[in-house]
Amino acid sequence: MVSMKRHLENEAIEALRQTLGQISVVKMKEIRVESHRHRSDKTIIADVEIYRHPHRLVCKVVGTCEPDDLQRTFLELRKLHARFQGETTPVLIAPFLSEEAQTLCRDSNTGFLDLEGNARLYLDEVFIVKRSLPLHKTLPPPAESLPTSETARFARTA
Repeated sequence: MVSMKRHLENEAIEALRQTLGQISVVKMKEIRVESHRHRSDKTIIADVEIYRHPHRLVCKVVGTCEPDDLQRTFLELRKLHARFQGETTPVLIAPFLSEEAQTLCRDSNTGFLDLEGNARLYLDEVFIVKRSLPLHKTLPPPAESLPTSETARFARTA
């Protein structure tokens, strides 16, 4: 369980680093993980510079996107956000965020990033929105081939 959580945390850090690295005006300063004494809960803190102004992203990684769990995470992020001075953006990171979960993030003014390639981050004057194509949808069946005699006829006329 611990190694799975650590793996998810490492993937979250890498996804955050890649997303921020795609924007030339965002300069990465440091990404660190803070542990909380009373729980195995951790917070990812990313310090960046945008047009030479410091900005901080305070990120929580969640494994599931149940609405009740998300509401608890939003509350934790608001508390963490209040701890820091200056420009700070709360961010939720998950393996996958459904449309409903993304809407809950927007409604709570929380940035989000998922490991499927979706993101919505508002950092000062920079607004990052990424949408991936759903990987969970099945492709339509391949077209049926034409019968041999018709194929030969079309080949002659072409």
